[in-house]
Amino acid sequence: MKYITYDCHLHSDFSGDCEIPASGMIARALSLGLDGICFTEHLDLDAPVTDGCDFSLDTDSYFKKMRQLQETYDGRIAIRIGVELGLQEHVLDVLTDYAASWPFDFIIASQHYINGSDPYYPSYFEGREERQCYEEFFEVQLANLKRFSSYQTLGHMDYVVRYGPNRNSQYSFEAYSDYIDPILKHLIENGKCLEVNTGGFKYGLGQPNPDTSVLKRYRELGGELVTIGSDAHTPEYLAFDFPRAADLLRQLGFRYYAVFRNRTAELMPLV
Repeated sequence: MKYITYDCHLHSDFSGDCEIPASGMIARALSLGLDGICFTEHLDLDAPVTDGCDFSLDTDSYFKKMRQLQETYDGRIAIRIGVELGLQEHVLDVLTDYAASWPFDFIIASQHYINGSDPYYPSYFEGREERQCYEEFFEVQLANLKRFSSYQTLGHMDYVVRYGPNRNSQYSFEAYSDYIDPILKHLIENGKCLEVNTGGFKYGLGQPNPDTSVLKRYRELGGELVTIGSDAHTPEYLAFDFPRAADLLRQLGFRYYAVFRNRTAELMPLV
């Protein structure tokens, strides 16, 4: 039995850090028997161009290509059009206007840059304690979420943990509860989803992002709305470890996950 049939976080060559054409990702999704996918290309405004990665997005070309693919694969697989917006304080108003200007099915809000620095790079952690870096990440993320509401789900909430010096060996909800609880409560109070991002499994954390302890706390607080995405940038990681994620969510008491069309949620059963 298939428990998760939609991958709602993936990239193609419209994203600065991906070289795979959308058709290649679709072919992989078809081979896996998925019912649908949602492309969520990066848009990180005013992000530094690092390692040749430009996180701007040619939105007009993107929509034209996606509309063509929707027509080509009509009746075979649902293709939704999304975007992953990188939150930075000084661009939030621009992102709000941008989100209102395009008919996206689904918008992910993601924290990638902290004061212009991406935790993906070791320089973010240099000369500082790991805990200080994690706390700063959560503080900035919450501040941005309080000012930005044009999204459906919070992507890889603990993204910073993927790249920390000790990664998640000293990390849990309990260790950072004062910083994580306000984020989870904000999502619940505002009807937003929390993404379960299986990229954490790919990165060898043994956990999704956010990890099990955070997902458990979210459920304890009454949180029910989750989206599920692999964060795949290459075909082999599409729907990565979805059976594992489904089993975890069921054990924690989640009954369904959300997929979006025209920014309206459809709840898909996990059992």
